Amino acid sequence: ESLLADLLEISRYDAGPITLETEPTNMVVLAEEVVEGLRPLSPGIIELRPLGGFSPIDVDARRIRRIVSNLVGNAIEHGEGRPIVVTVDSDQRAVAIGVRDYGLGMSAADSERVFDRFFRDPNQVQSGSGLGLAIVKAVAQQHNSSVNLSTSAEGGLMVTVDFPNRTFC
Repeated sequence: ESLLADLLEISRYDAGPITLETEPTNMVVLAEEVVEGLRPLSPGIIELRPLGGFSPIDVDARRIRRIVSNLVGNAIEHGEGRPIVVTVDSDQRAVAIGVRDYGLGMSAADSERVFDRFFRDPNQVQSGSGLGLAIVKAVAQQHNSSVNLSTSAEGGLMVTVDFPNRTFC
């Protein structure tokens, strides 16, 4: 069912521009809801750090939940049971949601391909479809947002999505 849902979602983006059903959304509340829903699946701690993002911005909340769910789900799957940190921060121009894990990380070559459809890290056992990050990128693009991935010397990955606050843009 999950694979079918992912395939249907990605095919919508292939079909052309989608109509976003935007509504004023508090990104901290949205992140809290997703984290609480996924917390039972994590063998480690998931910490939410709401540094900003309390003022509502217009986004398609259902699709943004999908982004956060995919990112936190990946962190759970690849985080080696270590802590996961979800941050929400903002300034006048954007609200950023970041998900940081402390797992094995990935090579530079793989990090260039990680948003490709059906990409799966060949060094890890995985249960996903390889579409999660492709969906993250497609949803972000529909919101005129950017997705950034970075690795750390301590291991793991940080994925950040910046959503423009159209009130100030």
